[in-house]
Amino acid sequence: MNKVFLYLYPIEEYTKVFLWQNDKLYDDKNIKRPLPILSECIQKRYRDKGYQVVFALYPDRNIYGITPQPQDKIIYTDVTFNEASACYSDGSKKKGFIPKYPNEILLLNKLGNVDELAIGGYHFSDCVKSVGETALNMGIDTTVDMDLTDLFFSLYKSDEYFKIDEYDPQRYMNFWKQKFEILGRKKEFIDRQFQKCMIVQYINFIQKKIKFIKSNLTKVIIE
Repeated sequence: MNKVFLYLYPIEEYTKVFLWQNDKLYDDKNIKRPLPILSECIQKRYRDKGYQVVFALYPDRNIYGITPQPQDKIIYTDVTFNEASACYSDGSKKKGFIPKYPNEILLLNKLGNVDELAIGGYHFSDCVKSVGETALNMGIDTTVDMDLTDLFFSLYKSDEYFKIDEYDPQRYMNFWKQKFEILGRKKEFIDRQFQKCMIVQYINFIQKKIKFIKSNLTKVIIE
């Protein structure tokens, strides 16, 4: 079985947004630095469990914050970061900018034959979501490791939740539901939020949809 962990766009521009500018603050506040933990997670959750680790990059950007291992693979998008970014290199915003997204099918085809796909990286509600949905529509058994999206930079600090060597979608959902409950949200609100916008929910829905379609196609062929 060919298992792949695909990590999207670990570049400096995306990563530094989630890092403290003053690195010394991690020591002052006794908080572990995130990037070594991220690398350890990729190792224990995926490499050690037989996954091929693949990093997707823009062709005009280098990998940042993670050191690829010799057995890892790097693939490139069909658009540059400058085409995808709403800002120029000096930080000024582009007027009338319309983002150009990578072609998800072309990107996934570069993985070759995949039986099981896990996805992490930037950004969980945008590119990660879109690539995950495309993979599922292509018939690939796909999950999104929400712990290893950009949400990682807040989740890894939670000792009662975060585990370096595994991702459990149900534990993830329970964690956020508890957070909502602490804020005094009613159960109806919590359930509605997860039904509407949590990737775990939409992933499960699409997987069921694909299984239903495949099942019916099989019946048609047999008949």
